[in-house]
Amino acid sequence: MASIAQRRLFGWEQVEELGDLRRLGLLLEHIPDEALMRVLEAERGRGRDEYPVRPMWNALLAGVVFQHPTAESLLRELRRNGQLRQVCGFEVAKGLGAVPP
Repeated sequence: MASIAQRRLFGWEQVEELGDLRRLGLLLEHIPDEALMRVLEAERGRGRDEYPVRPMWNALLAGVVFQHPTAESLLRELRRNGQLRQVCGFEVAKGLGAVPP
């Protein structure tokens, strides 16, 4: 029986070779969360908006991608890592104040 060698179109090895920020970017780019964001933003209404819904959601997803065991370790990483803050959507100009205490 003959077999035909064929390349895979997609392999997890390709994703694992990417850096963590790039993997997070791929997740944020492709996750179908727009309807959820609209509902959460509507629920917030005219309430306080120091920490917008989208950056907070993106930070939660970053915690999963980076495998942070606690919210505190994720917040420490956000305070330390300006690139992560930028990918999540926190205003870089605000510095540490952009990340929740």
